[in-house]
Amino acid sequence: MKILNISRIVILILLFSNFLHPSLFAQDGLFAPKKNTPILKAPEPKNLQDAKKLFVSNYVDIARATHESSLNQAIVLEKSIKAFLRSPSKETHRLAKISWIQARFPYLQGEVFRNLGLSASDNKRKTSSLNGWPIKPGTIDYTVDDPISGIVPNSKNYPKIDKNLILQLNQDNEKVVISSGYHVIEFLLWGEDNQIDGSGDRPFADYDQSQNPLAKRRASYLMNSVELLVNELGEEVAEWKEGDNNNLLGQINKMSINDSIAFILKRVKKLSDSISSKQIDSLLAEKAKFIEQSSFSDSTHFDFLHSAAGISNLFAGAYVGLDGKLKVLGLGLIGLAEKIPETESSELRSLINSVMRNAQAFKGPFDALALEDKEDQAYIRTRAAVTALSKSLKLLSLRIDNLSKIIN
Repeated sequence: MKILNISRIVILILLFSNFLHPSLFAQDGLFAPKKNTPILKAPEPKNLQDAKKLFVSNYVDIARATHESSLNQAIVLEKSIKAFLRSPSKETHRLAKISWIQARFPYLQGEVFRNLGLSASDNKRKTSSLNGWPIKPGTIDYTVDDPISGIVPNSKNYPKIDKNLILQLNQDNEKVVISSGYHVIEFLLWGEDNQIDGSGDRPFADYDQSQNPLAKRRASYLMNSVELLVNELGEEVAEWKEGDNNNLLGQINKMSINDSIAFILKRVKKLSDSISSKQIDSLLAEKAKFIEQSSFSDSTHFDFLHSAAGISNLFAGAYVGLDGKLKVLGLGLIGLAEKIPETESSELRSLINSVMRNAQAFKGPFDALALEDKEDQAYIRTRAAVTALSKSLKLLSLRIDNLSKIIN
């Protein structure tokens, strides 16, 4: 992501904020603190039943904090895009891109709380394009192969670009069209990624009305997309508010403690399997078609890292915001496992640490896997890194499955 140059250092500091505060994870031994470091402790359960209640309660707290952080960062992104569109320049363009990347971090850590299928609104959101991919760039704006394709240049068929149009396109049942969400915004900011060693290179002038006749329409698409994003993330936050028996929290509260834990572990396992099998292994198969998630910004390695971090948060029982401040600390999965006689909590700790080490070790670019020369060192390094991550996630998935059976 050479587009971010010097500021990349700042992003990396923010990126690893979850892992630069070892004292926060003292409750389960993850990232052991240095001597003389003040230790924050989670509640100590009296027995197994108490531990189960504390774990479920803390799960809800982490879910709520993660979704609130996702919404807050999306609002920051919205403000950055407004500033960019108000005064298009290399600098405001760069800052909007940075805001997009930062907005992704808490969203990805919240993947472990999504698609639970408990409430009517959550079921509806399963078909949402919030994180939909792969998108077809040519349906939205110009591409190298077709400079006049997409909604933006086509004022005859799409005279007005607004939220209603974007939502209508998303709901087209006859064909799969992803017309909004994070990756549409990503494309509108970066443009196509047609190179292995870099991101898309859309110029800021695409949004300068003095230089580009389609700038106003393109800006309208971008602004409406980010506003829809904020709206939908607000709906996700509402799923974890107290007092609604029909939202996700209300549905979880109706379950028995054992059923709710089984449900939580099922989602952790499903996400682990999805990353390892669907997002990694399927691309490594012979003659597989290469499809990258965050291809335009070339930041798929961040997708893997923060999706894994979301799982790690549940193990540690803690959530740390992008500002490095502790938002939630309670009993994590490792703390729960310590109260189960048949379970080795040290094994769980080792497995999640292995996942996080492998996720951090993969630096990208993910599209090195698209190289035709399989002897190229970039291809070899990338394949080895994602293979190690996939294997560690598979081992974690198996252990989670066993733990679920023991608890129930």
